[in-house]
Amino acid sequence: MKVLRFGSMTALIAMSFLTTGCWDRIELNNRALVMASGVDLKDDGDLLLTDQVILPINLSKGLGTMRQQFITVSAPGHNILDAAQNMQTKLSRKYFLGHRRIVFIGEKLAKHGLSGIMDEFTRNPDVRLRSDVFVVENDTAEHALHIRSPLEQYPALAIMKSRKFVGGDIGTTLLPFLMASVHPTSSPTLPVLKIVPESPHSSKTTFQFMGRAVFNKQLKLVGYLDYSEAAYRFWIINTLSTYQATFKVNGAKESSPGKGYATIDFSKFHSRINPVFEKGRLHYTVTLTGTGILRESESNVKFASPAEIHSVERSAEKEIKGCVSDLIGKAQHQYHTDIFGFDLALAKKYPRKWDTVQKHWKQVFSEVPVQVNTQIKIQVVGQTSEGVVSPKETERGQW
Repeated sequence: MKVLRFGSMTALIAMSFLTTGCWDRIELNNRALVMASGVDLKDDGDLLLTDQVILPINLSKGLGTMRQQFITVSAPGHNILDAAQNMQTKLSRKYFLGHRRIVFIGEKLAKHGLSGIMDEFTRNPDVRLRSDVFVVENDTAEHALHIRSPLEQYPALAIMKSRKFVGGDIGTTLLPFLMASVHPTSSPTLPVLKIVPESPHSSKTTFQFMGRAVFNKQLKLVGYLDYSEAAYRFWIINTLSTYQATFKVNGAKESSPGKGYATIDFSKFHSRINPVFEKGRLHYTVTLTGTGILRESESNVKFASPAEIHSVERSAEKEIKGCVSDLIGKAQHQYHTDIFGFDLALAKKYPRKWDTVQKHWKQVFSEVPVQVNTQIKIQVVGQTSEGVVSPKETERGQW
C-alpha cells in the first residue's frame, strides 16, 4: 500500500513539471486596449494607422467625467503590421486588438483599394470578424478618430449606438464584406460616415451616417449610395429592420401643409427576387412588401374610409417603386456592380443557365431588364382619422 501511494505521489510530482501554466500571460494593466482604428493612404504610398486606446485608470479613479477616456496615436508603415509595430514603439503597454469594434477607412485608401488591409484582417487572429468597418466620405480616418462624442465617453461606442438606432446591425460589416469579396460575381459594400458640423452655424463637428460605399471586384471604391438608397438595398436583400418613408400623396394640393407629404413607419419588410427566362431572354422581377404605421400626414386626406387609406398606400407604392428602380439602374449602368444578390437568385433557380452566364455576369447584370413591384399596407393611421386642420381650411390656405 505504501509502495502504491509513493508511486502515485511520484507520478503527480513528475506531471507537475510537464504543465506549462500561464507562463506567457500578459496582465490587463500591461495591455493597451484598442477600441477603434483608422487606416489612411499617405502621399508616398505608405499607410497611416491611427488607434483610439482606452485609458482605464481614469474610470478606476472615478474621474470618468473629468478627463478624456482615451488617447489617439498614429504611426506610418509599409503595411498594417509594419504600422502596428511602429505603433508599439509609442506605447508603454502591449498593443492589443481583441476589444476593437470599429475600423475607419479613409476615402483615398478606399479608392486605391482594400485588398491589402483585408488580407491582414483575414490572417490576424486578433481581428474580430464582427467588427464594424466604415468609409469616411471626403475625409481621412485619422480625422474621424479625433472627433469626440458629446453623449458618450468613447466615440467608438457612440458610432455603434448610432448605427443601431438608424436601422443597422452592430458587428455585421466586416464578415459580409469578406464573403462578398471572395464571391466570383457579387460586389461588397460598407457603411459610410461623414464629418459634418453639429449645426449650420457651429464650429464643432460630429458624425453623420450617409449610406453605403460600393466596391468593385478589385475592392476599389466606385461610388456611394445615399441613406435612402442604402435602406432600399437592405429591403431588396431582406436585411432591413426599420425605415420611415416620406412621400407625396397623390392628388394633394400645392396649398396643403407641407405640400401633401406623409410618412409611414415600416416595421415589417419582405423582398422576393425572381429571375425568369422567356424565349431565351433573362429578366428579373423584384417584389417588395411592407407593413407600417402612418406617423404623419400633411395632406388633405381624411383617412375615414378604406378607399382613402388605399389611395395613400398607392402613393407610397409609387414613390418606393420609383426610388428602387432608380437604385437598381444606378448599380447597373453607373457602378456595374451586383450588390443585390441577383447572381445568387439566378444560380439557385437556374443552376445550368447560371453556368453559361457566370463568366460575363458583369455585362449581363448591366443589361438585364428589371421590373419592380411594391405592395404597401398601412395597419394603423394613428389616434385620429383627420388632420389638425380640416381639408376645407387647408384649401383656403388657413394654417
